Amino acid sequence: MLVGGATPIFNPSYTTGNINPMMHNAIKHEMNFIDCKVSVLTLSGKERALRALRFEETDRIPIHGGWFKHPGFLEKASGTKMKYGFTMNAWENPLRAIARAYVNVGADLTWSLVVPERRDQLTDRGCVKIHGLNVNRDPRYNSPDDVIEKYVDSLPDPSDLRDSFNFEAEYDGFAYGARTAQGEYGDAMLWLNSGYVPPFHEGLSQFGYSNYLSAIIKHREEMGRYFEYSGELCRLSNEVIAKATVEGDLTPFVMVWSDACDDHGPMVSPEILDEIYFPHVKRSIEPLQSAGIKVFWHCDGNVMPILGSLMDIGFDGLQGFQEETGVNFTNIMNLRGRSGRPLIVFGSISVTTTLPFGTVEDVKKDVERCIDLAEGRGGFVLCTANVAQPDVPVENIYAMYEHGRSYGTGK
Repeated sequence: MLVGGATPIFNPSYTTGNINPMMHNAIKHEMNFIDCKVSVLTLSGKERALRALRFEETDRIPIHGGWFKHPGFLEKASGTKMKYGFTMNAWENPLRAIARAYVNVGADLTWSLVVPERRDQLTDRGCVKIHGLNVNRDPRYNSPDDVIEKYVDSLPDPSDLRDSFNFEAEYDGFAYGARTAQGEYGDAMLWLNSGYVPPFHEGLSQFGYSNYLSAIIKHREEMGRYFEYSGELCRLSNEVIAKATVEGDLTPFVMVWSDACDDHGPMVSPEILDEIYFPHVKRSIEPLQSAGIKVFWHCDGNVMPILGSLMDIGFDGLQGFQEETGVNFTNIMNLRGRSGRPLIVFGSISVTTTLPFGTVEDVKKDVERCIDLAEGRGGFVLCTANVAQPDVPVENIYAMYEHGRSYGTGK
C-alpha cells in the first residue's frame, strides 16, 4: 500500500495492447519506483508528534521545544525584539513570543515554556543565581523535628481532602488551559498537558535540604503521611485531568515530574522511596492510567537506581537523562514498560557538556547518536536532557534543531 495514499503518476492499466508484455512490466516497475519516491509522508508538527508517541510512521523524528532559557536565541528565533530582562518591546505576552520561536525553528511538541530570568537573577557569566530555591529561608524550620512538629503533624487527614476539593473549578480551569495552549500552536506543535505526582523536590525548598532529607530518614513513618497527603491531592487533580481529557477529546498523553535524584542517584535510598514515596506516586496516577492516558515521568540526575520502581509503577515514557551523571541512555532505549511495549523516550542532548561547551560539529554528532539509537524504533522525541541556560552558544541551539530535522528525516 502506498505511503500517504498517493496516486501513481502512471497507471499501467491505461496502456494499449500495442506494448509488449516485457516492456509493460519494465514500465510498471519504473513507475512503481517513481511513485515510492514521490509518495513521501509530509506531516504537521502536531501530527508528527502524535504519530511518534503512538509508535506510528512519521516523516522524521519529532523535536521538543521550550527548554532554552536563552534571551538571545528566543529573540532571534521569534523575530521579536526583546530587552535583556525578557520585557518585550512589541509583544505583551512572553509565552507567545517564546512559542513562536520554537515553531520557527521546527520544534514539534512541548509541555512547558521556560522564560529567561531577569538580569539581576544571572551571574556575570550568564548562569542562574541561587535565590533560596533550595536553601531554607523559613525561620520556623531549623531541624528535622521541626518539619514534623510544625508542618506534618498539622496536615489534614488525606481522606478528608475529597470533600473540600472543587472539582468543577479545577475541571474548567484545566480544560480551558489545555484548549488555549493547543490553540496557540494550531497544527504547528503539539501541547502535552501536565499531570501531578507527589513533588519530592518541594520539601527541599520548603524546609531546606538538611532538615527535609534528615526528616525522611529519621521520621520515616511521619514523612510517609506527608507524601500520602500530597499524593492524594495529586490524585484528585489527576481525576479532573482524566475526565476532561476523555470528555474534551484532549491529547491522551501527560507529563509529570518530580526531582528525586541528584548526580549521584536518589537523594535518599531506593528502599526508603519504595516504602514511603513511590506507593503514593502510583496511587496518584491511577486515574490517568484507568482513562487510557499515557503518563511520562521527568526526573533530573542519575535515575538508574530507581528505574525498576518506575517500571513497576507503570510509566509509559521517561525524560530527563543526564548521561554525565551515569545514566545509560542505550539501556533506557531498550527498556520495556509494564505493558511490554517499548518506552516512549525523550532525549538526550546534554545541557552541561555538549550544548554549552561543544562545537557545532559536536552537537551534530550527538544529535546523530540519539537518532541512530532510535531509528526504526518509534516512540522517540529528540530533546535536551534538561533546561539549557544562557551560556549555550546560539549556533549550537540552531545546530540541534536544523540537524535534527535533516538527519532525522525518514527515521
